[in-house]
Amino acid sequence: MIDLLFTAFTIASYIWLYDSREKVFRFLCDEIIELDFCRAIVVIDNENEYYRVKSGENVLNCEYLRYQPKSFCFIEKEKMIFAPISSNSAVYVFVTQYDEEIGQIFQDLFVVVRRALEDLEIRKKREELLNAVKENLKQFQYLSDKLRNPLAVIYGALEVKEELGLERVCLMIKENAEKIKKVLDELSAYELQTIKLTKTIF
Repeated sequence: MIDLLFTAFTIASYIWLYDSREKVFRFLCDEIIELDFCRAIVVIDNENEYYRVKSGENVLNCEYLRYQPKSFCFIEKEKMIFAPISSNSAVYVFVTQYDEEIGQIFQDLFVVVRRALEDLEIRKKREELLNAVKENLKQFQYLSDKLRNPLAVIYGALEVKEELGLERVCLMIKENAEKIKKVLDELSAYELQTIKLTKTIF
């Protein structure tokens, strides 16, 4: 029991440091298979499988591996603990012994794993958002620079309106106002894109 508690503590402490689902599941498998009473561990994550099997164990053909569990469960016939990790992910641990205390430790551990994966997804989305915001800021800078030229033309035309004539000045103002509107529309599109990204995180 001490070994199980120590393993659970180790996983719960370090699982938050990984930056991909694959690394999380490989770490989980590597740690749990070291337990004396663990015969095998299988993690099915969408289309990916991660597993560690002790020598002589033949568990990869177990019929329960085809089912996505709805809740934490123990199957006496197979001596197997299994639980959902996320909507399309599940963990299956094959053991030589089981009692309520072992079950509770595994149940609590799988909750921690689930939360660590949720945290990982949030961190990835925040990173995507940050990169998108950085890119949008570059675009804002570029587009704000593009506003300077038509504004300079408008101010210049107004200063020499007497020489150019009212009709020519109005035409120049209209043409450059359309350029400004186009740039503002682009700015607005980037703003909407940033708002949508922000809503997915917060």
